[in-house]
Amino acid sequence: MKKHSFMTIVSALAVMLMFSSVSHAKVYLTITGETFKKITIGVPYFKGEKTAGSSLGMSDLLNKDLDFSGFFITAPASLIDRELLDEGVEKGEVKFASWRSIGIDIVCKGRLSVVNGELSLEAFVYDTLDGSMVLAKRYKAKQNEWRRVTHRLADDIIFAVTGEKGIMSSRVLFTAGRRNLKEIYLSDFDGQNVARLTNYRSITLSPSLSPNGKYLAYTSYREGRPNLYVTDFDKKNEIFVERSEGMKIGTSWLGNSTLVYSHTSGRTSTIYAFDVGSRSKKVLVQRDGILTSPTVSPDGSRLVFVSDMFGSPQIFSKALPSGEPRRLTYHGKYNSAPAFSPKGDLIAFVANLSGGFEICTMNADGSNQRVLTNDGTVNDSPQFSACGRYIIYTSLKGGVNRLNVMLFNGENKRTLRFTDFAEEQPRFAP
Repeated sequence: MKKHSFMTIVSALAVMLMFSSVSHAKVYLTITGETFKKITIGVPYFKGEKTAGSSLGMSDLLNKDLDFSGFFITAPASLIDRELLDEGVEKGEVKFASWRSIGIDIVCKGRLSVVNGELSLEAFVYDTLDGSMVLAKRYKAKQNEWRRVTHRLADDIIFAVTGEKGIMSSRVLFTAGRRNLKEIYLSDFDGQNVARLTNYRSITLSPSLSPNGKYLAYTSYREGRPNLYVTDFDKKNEIFVERSEGMKIGTSWLGNSTLVYSHTSGRTSTIYAFDVGSRSKKVLVQRDGILTSPTVSPDGSRLVFVSDMFGSPQIFSKALPSGEPRRLTYHGKYNSAPAFSPKGDLIAFVANLSGGFEICTMNADGSNQRVLTNDGTVNDSPQFSACGRYIIYTSLKGGVNRLNVMLFNGENKRTLRFTDFAEEQPRFAP
């Protein structure tokens, strides 16, 4: 797999609006529960795509993105006859009745041109029932950024049709490597533009980016002990290092400048909130035994964490700043790795059930616990996407940890692949 330099992933992508979405009032797919009827969408080859360059496969990639989203059924190319493939892209040129007759609810038409390495795509999305415009936009970028343009279009279609944000333009932060050699990587969601962020030839764990993408926190053994590092992501300089004795691990962010992490030294564990601006920290919880995997609700009102205060690892919740810990999990002898949804209404976690470690969810108060995986293997490190519709996690497959993603209800599970190494501890990145 081709890996790009760090600077490649921050190259500018110019996306310019041609029309605003003309269908704000009409919702094509109402997402109110865990199940819904998928929309059938047709994405024929874009006009000019075949002549724009052999490396461009925008319509094929768009079909893959929309299928991956779990909201759509993408029509196979064999279903679309030559008459529909050859028609134009403007409303008056589209034979909506013909599209409707083959079961297509929505059709996406595109007009693509590439001049002197500059790409321009005009995209039109129509409702085949009445010919109304769902979306119309123009995208401009460098030709080699055609994949990012396609991902952006996919997310725009998802939002126009469902009102939900997509994840196709997202990036993924994760660790990868062998047992005693793990580094931090950042990649586009589709596995392209993989960048290695650390090169310490050591064990590096628990990476997390602040929501604004400004700060990167992680634990590394590069100095011989598990120290906590906070770096300025853009400037790549260290702004804080916790070198005290003990294990510092389990990093998460409250807002853009407060890092929450756990520190175990001897028989005592402490969960701290560290303010990047003032370089000060305060104690959130301190107890004998193990405290780990701290995360704070999006509104900052509650802390969830893992503790063995009753013998086995279980998940607890604590009202901030001064509430008493309340146990949330009682089923199973091992529950860990809690992560809040963006709305704070759900918590994803790992539970040891019937010999396997499964990804589960529960309400923020511990009620309505549900098992999302049931494969009897080791699943770990669940994290919600920014829109809350997806969960990314690690699953042991063939003796090697791989990254997986699924809808929040456990449907549409997919395996991701970014490197040739075992991949762990994924997070959606800004």
